[in-house]
Amino acid sequence: MQPQKHEVGIPLAPWTYLNAELFELEYESFFLSRWQFVGHINELADEGSFITANVGRTGVFVLRGKDKKLRAFLNVCRHRASRILQGSGECRGVVRCPYHGWTYRLDGTLMAVPQDENFPNLDRDEFGLFEITLENFHGLLFVRVKGDGPSVAEDFAHTGSFFEAYGIHDYVQIMEQSEQVWDVNWKVAWDNYLENYHIPIGHPGLHRLLRENDEWEELPSGTTYGTFELREKPSNNEVERQYQECAHHSNHRVPENLRGKWVQFSFGPGHGIDLYPEMMDVFQLVPLAQEKTLLRTTFLGHRDASPEELELRRLNLAINDSVNAEDELLCARVQQGLKTYAYQPGPLSNQETFIGSFHEIVRNRLPVAGLASAPTLGSVASENNRLTQPS
Repeated sequence: MQPQKHEVGIPLAPWTYLNAELFELEYESFFLSRWQFVGHINELADEGSFITANVGRTGVFVLRGKDKKLRAFLNVCRHRASRILQGSGECRGVVRCPYHGWTYRLDGTLMAVPQDENFPNLDRDEFGLFEITLENFHGLLFVRVKGDGPSVAEDFAHTGSFFEAYGIHDYVQIMEQSEQVWDVNWKVAWDNYLENYHIPIGHPGLHRLLRENDEWEELPSGTTYGTFELREKPSNNEVERQYQECAHHSNHRVPENLRGKWVQFSFGPGHGIDLYPEMMDVFQLVPLAQEKTLLRTTFLGHRDASPEELELRRLNLAINDSVNAEDELLCARVQQGLKTYAYQPGPLSNQETFIGSFHEIVRNRLPVAGLASAPTLGSVASENNRLTQPS
């Protein structure tokens, strides 16, 4: 039975959240072929400085060359596939593979091979590092492993003005990244991020602290944003109430129209960007398997934060840690429920329009995801190819 179409859109069928073959198609289409956040430009101030990241099982790194230019590469040696760099740091003049010592210049070209007499026909020009697309968006660095398409700036369009207003280009990382593995399909976590319908029940603390307003938008690229305002009524929770009382200490960081507001972006899919007057975070879904997703969060802010702003950040993190724990439980319940015999999705509410749009994007990119039930084992990719062909 095909899920009933409502004005908001047709929800994806349960099998699409459980199928390993579809997951492989999604990994290539929605993660390797789309922009992925890797860090901030201020992590790469010096020649030879680098940062690494994983896009699922694909490793990447960004490196500043001797010419001061930033470049992004796949984190794999051209000889025998060893990962080359780990974490972040500085390469002293060259990039050297720790396995056999193949050595690359900071622009990615192959410079030297140990015992090169054993490679009599080696053409070094053909064995440089694999360079991938890199974009600096207001100091936020994004890479795309394969394919082409609109730039990050084009995807955000006029909403890029928010990042300029907050001065994101001058931010620095203010604490270690947070990483958690949830036993859910990445789309379950993303559906949850895209809607606020669950907030009053699922996040009572957030509901006490904030109220939605009518400032929201869905761009043609699929990027969305919305804003929340701090409630004037003091919360009966001590941490939330302290946050309300301290919020004014960051008013000078933003224009008047953004004071006392949280701005939330969805980008990707798979990225949530939250802008607060005192800091920002980038929430990122990294697919591991059809029912396993890594949630990586990066925290950025002004380097000259006052003691009052540091306290405000501490309160913010305490509030959002609770929200995150609640979301993990909510998403786990959904993942379990999707396996229930004969379950079919119900209608989407008017507060879930972003989910409807996202599910339409999935079906457009992978037509097989529009089927009411899963194709026979081993045939998902071939069925998707068939449906992709013009009739």
